[in-house]
Amino acid sequence: MHPLLLAAALSAAPAPAADTGYLAELQAAARARRLHEDRGWLRLGHWRPTLLGGLESEVVGGEFFLAPGGRADPDAELQATLAGLFAPEPADEKAMHPQCRFPARLAFLVRSLGLDPARLPPRECPRLAEWWTRTRAAGATLVFSSYYLSNPASAFGHTFLRLDRRPFAALGERVELTDLGVDYAATVDTGNSVLYALKGLLGLFRGDWSARPYFYKVREYADFESRDLWEYELDLPPEKVALLVAHLWELGSGWFRYYYLTQNCSYQIIAALEAADPRLDLVAHVGPVVIPADTVKALHRNPGLVRTVRYRPSARTQLEARMARLDGPSLDAVLALAERPEAPLPEAGPEARAAVLDAALDLYDVRNAGAVIRGEKAAVDRRQELLLRRATVPVVSPPLELVPPARGGPERGHDSVRIEAGGGGSRAEGPVAVLGWRLALHDLADPPAGFAPGSQLEFLKVRLRAGQRHGGTLRLDGADLVEVATYTALDRLDPRITFHARLGSARIRDGGCRSCVAGQAELGGGATVAAGPVLLGITAEGSLDGAPDLAGLGGSGFRLGVGPSALLRLGGGERASLVARGSWRHFPRARPDTGWELSVQGRLHLGRASLFVEGRKLPGDAEALGGLQLFY
Repeated sequence: MHPLLLAAALSAAPAPAADTGYLAELQAAARARRLHEDRGWLRLGHWRPTLLGGLESEVVGGEFFLAPGGRADPDAELQATLAGLFAPEPADEKAMHPQCRFPARLAFLVRSLGLDPARLPPRECPRLAEWWTRTRAAGATLVFSSYYLSNPASAFGHTFLRLDRRPFAALGERVELTDLGVDYAATVDTGNSVLYALKGLLGLFRGDWSARPYFYKVREYADFESRDLWEYELDLPPEKVALLVAHLWELGSGWFRYYYLTQNCSYQIIAALEAADPRLDLVAHVGPVVIPADTVKALHRNPGLVRTVRYRPSARTQLEARMARLDGPSLDAVLALAERPEAPLPEAGPEARAAVLDAALDLYDVRNAGAVIRGEKAAVDRRQELLLRRATVPVVSPPLELVPPARGGPERGHDSVRIEAGGGGSRAEGPVAVLGWRLALHDLADPPAGFAPGSQLEFLKVRLRAGQRHGGTLRLDGADLVEVATYTALDRLDPRITFHARLGSARIRDGGCRSCVAGQAELGGGATVAAGPVLLGITAEGSLDGAPDLAGLGGSGFRLGVGPSALLRLGGGERASLVARGSWRHFPRARPDTGWELSVQGRLHLGRASLFVEGRKLPGDAEALGGLQLFY
């Protein structure tokens, strides 16, 4: 019997007195079998080993535990759950009986302990019945929303669940927009970016579950934020799907601490899947820092779990596809219509006019998604004018069928953590050896599969070096907290600014100090052009360096820098890449007052490993290095 139907089945007759003898029998049997150590029970309670020994649930508060010490005692919580199933109705009409609050636990006890539902006092569970009716789930799909560098909370991507009311391709129809999207996210209580980052890293936000129709999620991610969606339909038997729905209901009675790097949206999604099907091994396949793309890979490391993969292009991706089919005059008309819905259409047949209006609608949606979704009257009215204009052209547009990008989804991407070792020679230091480590995620010279072209997002990157002229001592060469860049090609209909930002430190080698390590912040913007495998980006950048020995502004330890930077990337398919960079800076009232740097790096990708060579020239040094990088 489906677990969510159990409670309804128990409400057929007036409640008899609690069968205390049967309760004692069940509690004794649970102790004898040490059922509190069962993998399924531990996953339902989200109990995990602690650093100091013992177990503790990742659920922090709410009404998730019946035993006073249940968060740290699975046995006490099991015994309290059994007792709760026989408890009288709560005095508070708003409170739910344990039979109604914990349908997944009840199903576990029926299956694992042989509990007879007919011997429980029946209870009415209208809210649980409404949840079951609302979901009507026959399947489940994990959805990955692609990287969104404009929002730090979503820079690494995002995952959520979709509860499918029928198999995805039933009758050949795409009806999943009416399904239910289930999301886990932080309840943010501050608009201060610094405080937001600190609270997210330290787990000071409350994490809660929410459920909304899937079309809301598509509007939020694919339309408003222009993020492609990858949908991974899971091959779960009906009883596991029902148990997943039941467990998600249970999670609504508690709350977690939201940790941006560890117990985040993606972690809790795969933990819920493990609770629904204890055979799955998902959490073990992610590292100490949980990257959404890694949880997608964890699905594929459970053979047979992913039934199908489908791609849902964003509004921007659809716009680009429509643009590619239009000529110059048609593109001019699209631009004019997006600004003025009454603008004239080109002199062409109805099919061509329909194509222009379709592209104008997509362009308007990309430019004004936020205003339309918020229901701002001016934006909605102008969109309605375009729709009315489109209705005057009696042509049904063919479906816009887009082939998934050749680079594939996140499951094809390289692993997040990268280590490197190599050596070479430096004019200032003689022979050198280098060691490096990066926690996440991707730079422009890494293997391109699974990542958006022209995007770079690196977090916690460190390089150490040892030179002969410094006695072989291992010293810090540079450490970055974060570096993010998007080199997006200029687009006639929707131009986007290239931007680059970095926060970290590096060893100064331009005469500003004697090989000191300075803290650095960089920010810039510009434009990018692309043609096939060639990408060229030019930015205007500002920087701030700081170190005690730095000959900076007015004799201080700080110096400002302004100037241009350029990047050239040559792609060699999935096997090779070459990235060259150049920059020049003016340092007002500092010594020296100018600085520059040229660098080039090439990589040959061999599965989980890459061979690298790189060269760099600066005012105070020149070097050449080579070595091996390993992704894991």
